Amino acid sequence: MTIPKHIYVLGLGGVGVSAVAKYFLSRGTRVVGSDPRRNPLIDDMVKLGATYYAEEDPVHLDERTELLVYTDDAHEDHPLRQRARSLNIPCQSFAETLGQIMADYPQRLAVAGTNGKSTTSALTGLLLADAGQDPTVFVGSRLTEFNGNLRLGGPGIFVAEADEYRDHFLQLHPNQAVITNIELDHVDYFGNRSRLEKSFLDFAADISPGRLVINGDDRALRTLWPKAVTFGNGSADATISHVKTGAGYQEFSLAWRDLDLGRFTLHIPGSFNIMNAVAAMTASLVAGASPTTFANTLANFRGIWRRFQILTAPTSAVTVVNDYAHHPTAVRVTLEGARAFFPGRRIVAVFQPHHHNRLTALFNDFTRCFAAADRTVIVETYTVSGREPAVADTKSSQELAAALQAQQRHAEYAADPLAAEAFLRHIVEPGDVVLIMGAGDIWHIAESLAATYA
Repeated sequence: MTIPKHIYVLGLGGVGVSAVAKYFLSRGTRVVGSDPRRNPLIDDMVKLGATYYAEEDPVHLDERTELLVYTDDAHEDHPLRQRARSLNIPCQSFAETLGQIMADYPQRLAVAGTNGKSTTSALTGLLLADAGQDPTVFVGSRLTEFNGNLRLGGPGIFVAEADEYRDHFLQLHPNQAVITNIELDHVDYFGNRSRLEKSFLDFAADISPGRLVINGDDRALRTLWPKAVTFGNGSADATISHVKTGAGYQEFSLAWRDLDLGRFTLHIPGSFNIMNAVAAMTASLVAGASPTTFANTLANFRGIWRRFQILTAPTSAVTVVNDYAHHPTAVRVTLEGARAFFPGRRIVAVFQPHHHNRLTALFNDFTRCFAAADRTVIVETYTVSGREPAVADTKSSQELAAALQAQQRHAEYAADPLAAEAFLRHIVEPGDVVLIMGAGDIWHIAESLAATYA
């Protein structure tokens, strides 16, 4: 890809587009961008020299701009996209741009799946880096080791988190991939599971079976790709065994085909994170990495931003955890992981559904995913422009709270995040684990509560 001298990023704080912007900054490109919601990703870029505007004002886009990169929220009729067209400035999505960047790398490894792809991408990058492969890594979150969501490496291998929404991952054209799982999500775009599976099949169509890594415990994935490399708890190329969970850690053994790789320790909770770690290890082995450094990498890993991110010190009276879980399965396994990681402690779950379309389509699943919580607070649904259903039977957060109450669960409804925070300050007791979950703006109260209980 020819590196532009000057770009404009519309939706600068988006987790995907911000990594693209940081890549261009590292190549000497002048980056100007806007986003009405400032967040830590924007702070990262401002420190690197980006120019940021809270207002999405077309006046900030001038004829010097060679490319406008936009997020999904910026529709065709957005004033900045209209002005770009009037100035003959090319416009493209962040996924198109990421695909063009990746095309320059001979080894292109993409991590896809409904759940777990951010942690798996991060761990794959860390494992390859520690093994001396020097990858460039794009992650849909932030991690301390990368000082953000992008690791700049050598010219050989690029690792990218691959988002299935709106078929973004079809723009990436990897020659190696990981698929962690497939569950119905993004119903506003895919509609049904068959359509979702078709997109994943298209995503992996050009990848040879020996370079496609799948979750072998997922029967549907085995059916779709019977010759792929597998990881899992049963019969698989990378087989997990002898799992042990304790307060603050979990251990497992791993065999790679006929080779015993030994014992590994993680300091992040949940059986799902063992699967994420083994997915990353399997992908790294397929990519040519030696496993000799794997144990040290996993033992030192403390997770990523908003993925069971513990915000308080071990000595704090109350433990506050910030998590991105927004799909019913992710909510359920995150709560189960917390229960195992913090035995004997009360788990207070706070959940903000992420747009009414998902809540409506998966409502019954949401009513069954809070069993591991002692108390639950359901916050008013976070609305997303362009993704809200125009139907009469749209489900609400109040209905979800009522459904949980009907199951004799201690559940409350909060009209907004601040109301949830006020309620928590009233009911939280020493020894509690407060788990804040959602893909919207609920993370702000996690940081506020953590400051109180630090």
